[in-house]
Amino acid sequence: MAKGRISGRLLRDDLARDTNLTFNTDTLVVDYANSKIAIGTATATDLLTVSGNVTAANVQISDNTISSIVTNADIALSPNGTGNIDASTNFINNVVDPVQDQDVASKIYVDNAVTGGAQIGNAINLGSAADGSLTTDGAYINWTTSTKVTDAIDDLNEVVENVRNSTFVKEVDFTADTTSGGAGTVVTLTITATGNANRYTIVWGDGDTTTSTSDSTPTHTYSSNVGSPFDVTVTAFNNSGSGTGSTASKTREDYITIYTADPVVSFAIYAASSGGSAINYWDDGATVYLDNNTTNIGGATVQYTIDWGDGSSDDVITDDTADGGSQGGRLAHTFTASTEQEQQRTVTVTLDSHSTALPSAIPTNSTDAVEIYDTHTPTVSLNDNSGVNEEGTSGHVVTFTNNTESTIGSYATYGIQYQYQWGDGTSSTTVNTGSGSSGDTGGTINHTFTLSSSDQANGVAQDYTGNLRVISNHTSSPFISSDFTVHVEPDVRANIAGTAVTTSDRSGDNIYDLYDGVDYNSVNRALARVTNTSQNADSYTYDWADTSSDDAVTEDGSSAGSIGATLDHDFTGESIGNYNLTFTATGTPDITAQTDVDTGITFQLNAVPSAPTSLSGFTLSLSDSYQGTSPRLTAGFTDNSESNELSAGDSLTSSTARRYTSGTIDTNVVNNAYNGVTGTLTATVNGVDRGNKTFTTSTGENGTFTSLVVSGQLDANDSISSSTYPTGFFQTFDAKITQALSSYTVGVNDERLEHSTTGNTNYVNVVYDDVTTTPSIGSGAGTLAEGTAGTQRYVSGIPYYNSGSPTVVLTGVQVNNLTGQAYSDVSNPVEVDTGANQEGTSSAGTVNTDYTYANIDGATTMLTGGIPNVDVGVASAYTLGSLTVPITSSSVRTVDRVRVRARNCNGVGGYISNTTNINVHKSAQSGISEILIPVSDSLGAGFDDDGVRIFDFSADTTDTPSFTGSTNFYTSSPYTEASDPGVSGTKEATIRLGVLEHNVVDYSTGYLPVGPDRSGDTGTQYFTFAFRRTTMANFDLSITSSGIAGLFIAAPGTGIDSASGLNGWLRADTTYGGSGVPGSNTGSGGNGSDGCAFTSGDRIATSTSLSGGYTMTLGSENGTNATGNVILVRIALTSGQSVTALSVGVAS
Repeated sequence: MAKGRISGRLLRDDLARDTNLTFNTDTLVVDYANSKIAIGTATATDLLTVSGNVTAANVQISDNTISSIVTNADIALSPNGTGNIDASTNFINNVVDPVQDQDVASKIYVDNAVTGGAQIGNAINLGSAADGSLTTDGAYINWTTSTKVTDAIDDLNEVVENVRNSTFVKEVDFTADTTSGGAGTVVTLTITATGNANRYTIVWGDGDTTTSTSDSTPTHTYSSNVGSPFDVTVTAFNNSGSGTGSTASKTREDYITIYTADPVVSFAIYAASSGGSAINYWDDGATVYLDNNTTNIGGATVQYTIDWGDGSSDDVITDDTADGGSQGGRLAHTFTASTEQEQQRTVTVTLDSHSTALPSAIPTNSTDAVEIYDTHTPTVSLNDNSGVNEEGTSGHVVTFTNNTESTIGSYATYGIQYQYQWGDGTSSTTVNTGSGSSGDTGGTINHTFTLSSSDQANGVAQDYTGNLRVISNHTSSPFISSDFTVHVEPDVRANIAGTAVTTSDRSGDNIYDLYDGVDYNSVNRALARVTNTSQNADSYTYDWADTSSDDAVTEDGSSAGSIGATLDHDFTGESIGNYNLTFTATGTPDITAQTDVDTGITFQLNAVPSAPTSLSGFTLSLSDSYQGTSPRLTAGFTDNSESNELSAGDSLTSSTARRYTSGTIDTNVVNNAYNGVTGTLTATVNGVDRGNKTFTTSTGENGTFTSLVVSGQLDANDSISSSTYPTGFFQTFDAKITQALSSYTVGVNDERLEHSTTGNTNYVNVVYDDVTTTPSIGSGAGTLAEGTAGTQRYVSGIPYYNSGSPTVVLTGVQVNNLTGQAYSDVSNPVEVDTGANQEGTSSAGTVNTDYTYANIDGATTMLTGGIPNVDVGVASAYTLGSLTVPITSSSVRTVDRVRVRARNCNGVGGYISNTTNINVHKSAQSGISEILIPVSDSLGAGFDDDGVRIFDFSADTTDTPSFTGSTNFYTSSPYTEASDPGVSGTKEATIRLGVLEHNVVDYSTGYLPVGPDRSGDTGTQYFTFAFRRTTMANFDLSITSSGIAGLFIAAPGTGIDSASGLNGWLRADTTYGGSGVPGSNTGSGGNGSDGCAFTSGDRIATSTSLSGGYTMTLGSENGTNATGNVILVRIALTSGQSVTALSVGVAS
């Protein structure tokens, strides 16, 4: 293009301008005269006047704003040197709250933070600690001097909460077991945290993250080296915590370095340069080809060294694509040759260098042991090539020597074997070379050439041709030696079989066992028989080894002792022992004359065993258990026996004498008794034949013959022992006597087994007792009377046995069926025991007492020589003698009875009770006691004793009898336990077994001790007791009752005597008048009421259930004023009424 020129005089030297310059009116104006420039406007008012935005570098001025055109960049207002930015005449507005130490703060921020305004924690930095560190020796280690106070407090609060909850985590650190390796390297971290971390999150740096694991030794596999080295960040936390102090993190930058995967050297050898299968052996002189299969090479620069192991030079491969490289072809090699000798070579491929692999992984190699096989010439020699088919060696034995060259390789290394082909139809024998086994190189091996059974039996000779072979991995294998030939001729063999003519079945015997005797079937058991089965022989000799001559036999096929014809020999009369037969055979079946001997048969001549035990050698016993308790024979028993063996008092529990009342009676079975071949077996009872059996030579002659039972009639071999007896010599039998008891006679019966030739058993005795029930006591159990009274105890005039060893006596007790043919040998044929308790008691009042036969012997004696007589109480009841019964010595309070029972052989009979009641009182008083009515020690003064029942009003029949006020009723006539004060015919109520009751029982009959007859004391009955106290006007009367007829109190000697309208008595069912002396006689000072109940609630009403305390009052009177300080209490009872608890206490 043509270049344009600026017209006119525009520029001065050095491009200096001397006039104004304007571009497009207002785009750019250069005011030369005033040294100003204007942009976007025609007027330059300042050195630089710009209309619109101005951008210089990254700073832009727009309207009233200076900003950076780079996002989030800072703008620094920096004066030159030490000067200031002066804004003294203007304000910098809208400044945000400062964050960094150098930030500008607004006035309000400063006012609030520093001056009199409110100071806010989130605007105050922590600043520096006095000890120089905010975190040293602290629980939280992430504060800085610029951390705000509010944030620090919040952190502290959350830290404390985590500490309180055991979820605090201060810091974490970790190490790796390896920090470098090839791709696929597995890295295990060991994480240590201060605090209670239980979870960990690991960012491995290769894009993988393990989240929230509880394993403090996590592992990770780095599968690629892309991005290596890698940062690792571990965050430890407690999954139950929250906020500050529950988590901590640690990052190690460039921590793990990963290289490419470790290369793995591998190779294979082939027979061709391509194709085929890998090989590890080949023939000597062959060329083979190595194929390099090393992995993880990639594009790296590598070098290989190949050592062939045969002494040739190594091949070095520097190009991975060349032959021998992993990306190249197969590398050819021919191994050095040898002569008739195997070679083993170790081929090694080494990767010398690799440009990207882990340095410590290089160099690396792989090896392979290969075998190279050569040809061989096997050679063998024989020690003998002809012989006899010997029976002893099962043929002709030949020794072969292996003369093959010694350079042949071993089986252990090369798998080479020798194979002997024998040529006789047997399997070849294989021997591993180098094993040292028979037939190995330079060694010997034996082989037995055996004729077939047919050739041996028919006398046919044979020739056998074989060879030795070498078998290896060589392509020309097997290598075969020259043939050898062995000739074998038939053997002369002496073969003899033998047996006893009658073989024994005794255990331990065999077919050669003989017995020097004739059995019960008339068979000679000493005969032996032999059978000749020899081969290829012409003549024979039999030497029996006894006192007889030898038998000589020529083979003719028919004479006894020749082949096919048996020969018998009788050893009868020879000595007991063994006889070894020597059998000799002679012949020439081929080219060799031969003799053979067979001594394999030994006959044993045995003595006939001794006969089994005869019947007389056996003991007969009763197999059924005796019946009854400890039975013995009574005096005067009935004796039906033949033997008369038993006497009075004999025990009937032995195996040969027993008592029975029912059933079928069996003896034991006599087992395996002799003789079961002949004779007669009989069962006798009381000397009478009760069944018999005559035996023959047959077995199984069993059955029941009346009372005789025969079983197990067998040969002794079967019945006794097959190890002792051979069959045919003896028979035995089993036998017993069985008979229903009803077939015996009452009394003693004896029985036994008898054999006409072998004797008899002992006797056994069957005692038939016709008393079959338990004994019974007659109705009423006799009469009970007092024996020894002892010292008795009286309560309300009723006597009780107490001390001094009291007894009661039973008389006139009758018993039925106490004995029969037998009595029970016990110490207590009669017993008297405590019976049924009466009146709600439960304790025994007497001692359970046993009585012997001597104790119970009555006026008409039942004993002979101290032994009970037969049939006591059978025809009629027997009256026993007096039976003394002791009163118990135990501490009891009871009303009891006695009962009686007896026992005989059949057991114990039922109780029969005597109806007499026995009163026993040995224990301390319980319930209500008339000699000790409880009075509280805290009541009043002067005395602390208890109340006593008094007999002073026993003649009175009214509720409120008159009395003399000057009488001290406490001491005048109290009840005692020493005697009966005379209650019969009075209105005195009774204390019976701790209960105060209305009682009209006649204790003079049906009771022991005999007591008062109260049957006529009907109508209202009374119980009056006295107690004493001073300074007492009120007291509580505690009473428990279902209802009474009335209760009255009196204080003899006080003003109440005259004030009362009831002969000095006050009523407990009426309320006290409220003041003054109680009494309806106002003229004598009474307050107008005979009531003494303190309040209406304290009234003791008649015929009403009572329980607890009721306060009684003497009004203005006091126990101090009474005669002897005595207060009287009188209780009235009608029929059916009673009181179960009674005491006096402090007024409530």
